[in-house]
Amino acid sequence: MSSDGVRPLEGPIPPPDPLPREVLEALGAIRRRSDLERSPLWDRSRQAVEARTSALVHGLPKAPVPCPPISFLRVATWNIQRGLRLESLIDILRTHPALQDLDALMLNEVDLGMARSGNRHVAAEVGEALGMAHVFGNSYLCLDAGDPVDRLRGGSGQNTHAMHGNAILSRWPLRRACNVPVFVTKDKFHSSEKRLGAKRALWAQVETPLGPVVLASAHLDSVASSSQRARQLGDLVASLPEGLPVVIGGDLNTHTYDVSSTGGLLRNLWQKLLRGGFPHAIHHYMHPWEVYETPVFRVLEEAGFRWRECNDLSRGTLRYEVGTFESESAVREHLPGVAVWVLRWRLRPWNGVAPLRMDWMAVRGLRPLGDGERTDSGGRRSLAPRVVERPLWQGTRISDHDPLVIDVVP
Repeated sequence: MSSDGVRPLEGPIPPPDPLPREVLEALGAIRRRSDLERSPLWDRSRQAVEARTSALVHGLPKAPVPCPPISFLRVATWNIQRGLRLESLIDILRTHPALQDLDALMLNEVDLGMARSGNRHVAAEVGEALGMAHVFGNSYLCLDAGDPVDRLRGGSGQNTHAMHGNAILSRWPLRRACNVPVFVTKDKFHSSEKRLGAKRALWAQVETPLGPVVLASAHLDSVASSSQRARQLGDLVASLPEGLPVVIGGDLNTHTYDVSSTGGLLRNLWQKLLRGGFPHAIHHYMHPWEVYETPVFRVLEEAGFRWRECNDLSRGTLRYEVGTFESESAVREHLPGVAVWVLRWRLRPWNGVAPLRMDWMAVRGLRPLGDGERTDSGGRRSLAPRVVERPLWQGTRISDHDPLVIDVVP
């Protein structure tokens, strides 16, 4: 690995061995970061923990997908909610008209050895099913069963590798990758999902028939301010190799709220109230670049990335839905329980649903295509950038986020 963290992908890189269960349990039993730092256990295990929270894993499929001549690249990005519904996820990726012919796939919230997702290597299983190579960049060593939603589902049992991060998959060769450290907004040791490590982003260089392309997967912090998210995205952008076309995709968490502190959140809520209340807030959920998330989009624009024409701006990618534990638990984590009841009442004109534009694609050195603008020799026709809304498998949602798809050419 080079001094800048870039690693050649010359062959498979297996996951690091799991830490002994008794070590994970003992680390999880420590209540405060200050106690952890003074612990003899931390002195003994710190190096092993840090090696795992920055780990890069690479694998090749046993049966690579056939690679016919192409005239454009089709790339998707998807926050897959840990890969909890792995079989349905794979089935949708194999059968959905907009997803079944992907050249590459960027994934957020990817588990490796987490009990909540069956202690499976999610990226490897998706890659094997699709005949794609994968690279997984870890962020966290998880010390419990997960967040409140995971625990509500009955999440228990013992984690094995206890890893959680991002992944990039491709039917074309992955040549090098970097698991990028980004600005730290909050110590996740003190959170509803107790973890060691910190948020990271991941990029990989893909050798395509149209030339080398860098794919960069970002998952910015939800418990942060817009300026903090912008710093995280800026760290990823600064790490990208020069002179190569780039696709950035991922969950940028542009929810328009400052969750960096209680004071920041209250100021944010007061600003929304003064500027127009609920109608104003809901407008900006779908137009976050206009006021509340401007710093994030400024990072992209100043680095030469195009984002407006790379996204269907009329569609949300996640929804706040009253009466659902997944939505309402996020509110209870930061505000008094009465806020949930206020939202149930105030969102009645919108049928209890507020769409948010949280996931994004952006390109540099590439051009997004429109519907039918290019056709491959195999008959694959280009698609305009789109959100694949609420993909279901046997009536069940696969993730709380929707995938995005874009077709690009140099």
